[in-house]
Formats: sequence, structure tokens, C-alpha cells
Amino acid sequence: MTALPPRVSGPQPYRWTIRAYRDLGSRLFDGMKSMLIHGEAFTMPNPNPPHDTALNLTYEFLRSTFSPRFHVRSQQGFDIGTDNDPGPDLAVVVGSIRDYATRTPTEAVLIVEVAETSLFMDTTTKAELYATAAVPDYWVIDLENRCLHVFRDPVALPAGLGATAYRTHVTLSPTDRVSPLAALTASILVADLLS
Repeated sequence: MTALPPRVSGPQPYRWTIRAYRDLGSRLFDGMKSMLIHGEAFTMPNPNPPHDTALNLTYEFLRSTFSPRFHVRSQQGFDIGTDNDPGPDLAVVVGSIRDYATRTPTEAVLIVEVAETSLFMDTTTKAELYATAAVPDYWVIDLENRCLHVFRDPVALPAGLGATAYRTHVTLSPTDRVSPLAALTASILVADLLS
């Protein structure tokens, strides 16, 4: 005799996959910035001028820093597993624009988030996701505290925890300089990334 599946009682959350999120989410969240974290869809407030300014200043620096064998993506998809697309503000990936015409990147040499209201998520949940994806260099531009959080050296945590984290996390002030790991000869003053 075959056992019946357990009876579900009460409302159940819907767990999104990347495919469903991209197929249906684009219509549901039309005009809103959204992201998928562990199967949950999150919407975010529309960016304000300080966020946009920091994003564009950083984008211009990265575009001028990285060679043509890299592509700087702005507010586009980044797949981590089957139920995560954190939608980073900036991702520096190997290849050209056309290399991603039919696929979303799963690897990056640098990811940057600009945080105004999202600092906690950017420095915890998203940091763990990017470490899990083996992104070697992750920056969070903290607009409220006017600093830059730099996460590096992703490493698996002890067995049984099932997680990956960054071994190094430093906070840089506006007067400090920073260089991307994948382009160490270039540097920028943190103040020049802030709005």
C-alpha cells in the first residue's frame, strides 16, 4: 500500500525558483526593483539621488579600471543556486556583454552593493550568498555611515553549518583608498565613491 503525502493544513508560503521569479516576477513587480533570496521575493524602495550617484561613480571607476576582458553589469541578475538572485548593484564578470546574451552570470570577480536602507541585509545575508558563490571581493558602500565595507577571502564554515563566509571584513573611511583584487594597480579614494 502506498502512503499518501502528509495533509497540508493552513496557508503555505510559495517558494520561488529563479525561473518562476524571472517569468512571473517581472510582471508582478513591474517598475519595482526586486531580488530573490532563499526563495523569497523582496521589493526595495526606488533608489534616491545619493544611491544613484554612488552607483554611477563606482560604475565609472570600475569601467575605467577593468580591461575589455571584463564586463561591469549594473543592477542585473546574478544566479546563486536555484533560489537566489540577489540582484547586485554592480558585478564585474569575466567576458563581454554578448557572453551573457542567453545566460545569467554565476561568477564574478567583484560585487558592489550600495546600502542606504539595506545595510544589514547587504552585510549579512547577501555577504553569505556572495561568499557561497566564491566571489573573492565584495564591497558595500555604506551611505549612512559614509564608509566602505570590504569583504574578502570566502571560506567554508565548519562542517555541519552548511555555510560560507568571508574571513576578512574591513571598514574603510572616506580618506582611505581601495583597490579591486582583480585590478590591484588601480585605486580610488573611498570619498570618491560616496555621493
